[in-house]
Amino acid sequence: MDFCQKVWRQQFMNMHKCIALSLFLWMGFYLQGQANWEVHKKTSDYTIWLKNAPGQEIKQFKKEAIITADIQSAYKILKDVQNMHLWYDKVKKVSLLKTISDNEGIYLLEYDLPFPFEDRIATVRGKIDMAADKNSFTVETKNFPFPIPADKQKMELITTIYSSWKISEVNDTQIKIIHEGYMNPGGNVPVWLTNESITSGPPKTLSGFKKMMVKYQAK
Repeated sequence: MDFCQKVWRQQFMNMHKCIALSLFLWMGFYLQGQANWEVHKKTSDYTIWLKNAPGQEIKQFKKEAIITADIQSAYKILKDVQNMHLWYDKVKKVSLLKTISDNEGIYLLEYDLPFPFEDRIATVRGKIDMAADKNSFTVETKNFPFPIPADKQKMELITTIYSSWKISEVNDTQIKIIHEGYMNPGGNVPVWLTNESITSGPPKTLSGFKKMMVKYQAK
């Protein structure tokens, strides 16, 4: 074997080692992320998992459910962000601050907190993406600093907030929902109350979503 062949062979072996190491590390991180989820509640309608939110004392939830619905109606509901207050737990009002594209925008969310806590606001950037085959879509919403309207500037601002949806078609009459999220209202709201809301809110949101589905399917 000449010198060039030896060098080529060594480079080839090094490349394979790097690929193998990358796959090993990726699988380790993937399995670790999956293992962090713990089942909090399982019913005939849904399953809720919990884990610690990244870098936070608060919990993050993941809700999974299969409901009777069609993918297009679900898409219309989640794209109609300014009517989210009609079905999403604790959301009092949603205002469009800036349109980025037909499927992306910046919004002001107002949250109705229980007495004695003051209501909160958050500025978020949300995006909805339909798959090319039209059989699934995703939604991602996260904190996005943006100028706050003058009449809302005295309200407590939430800066730790994240939400995602993955909706996929199961068959002609059912869809699968995977919804994840977390929010830290901050201020004088204790962590235990925030975590209680994380577990009680998703079922209420799912119930509201189902009711909206009936209205949208009737259109």
